[in-house]
Amino acid sequence: MRTLLWGDQGTVDSVEKELRAGMVVLADGDTVLGLLADVSPQGYAQLDSLKNRTKKPYLILVSDKQKAFTLLAKDEFKILQIEKIMDICWPGPATLIFKAKPTVPLGVKSSEGTVAIRVPDHAGLLELLQRFDALYSTSANTSGKPVPQNVDEVEESIMNSIACVVLNKHQPDSVLPSTIIDCTGEKIVIVREGAFPTEKLAGVLNHELLLLRKKNQ
Repeated sequence: MRTLLWGDQGTVDSVEKELRAGMVVLADGDTVLGLLADVSPQGYAQLDSLKNRTKKPYLILVSDKQKAFTLLAKDEFKILQIEKIMDICWPGPATLIFKAKPTVPLGVKSSEGTVAIRVPDHAGLLELLQRFDALYSTSANTSGKPVPQNVDEVEESIMNSIACVVLNKHQPDSVLPSTIIDCTGEKIVIVREGAFPTEKLAGVLNHELLLLRKKNQ
């Protein structure tokens, strides 16, 4: 299996080539190890095959909030609030859930009409994302299996099906998943606590808009 390092000359070019060919790449970033694919029917099918799942959306990575806005439904009442949240959370380890445009295809949006988007705080990923409208991203495990903390923990079936591995030159001591924040309702809901410190939102939003939903509730 070919292993590349973010920051090395030619890495982003090589990853772009594999993704445009419809392949899946295993990559480090600013959260947990994940799988990347082009936002296309072929990329979606490849991820479904590797993950052993169907008819579920994937996280969307974009390079900036302008690209994110192209996927969102118009909601003039909340638009300023949404942009404030984007400015606080991005780039960074925060996944924001929004109402999607009706024209956004399934796979990008959920059956409920929402889309989950993130702008990563990672130089290599951002350089790559500038070359695409968006990329699919998902954890590097099959459905129901634990999320791997490093390449050695990735299942053999996935390792045998990806184009290459892209790693950070310097590995952090620990990596958390992204914080997930639902912006689709009247209240801003923290669905999952993760790497993004949610207290950063408290100074901008009214406390009545910020609601923590525990996993088991």
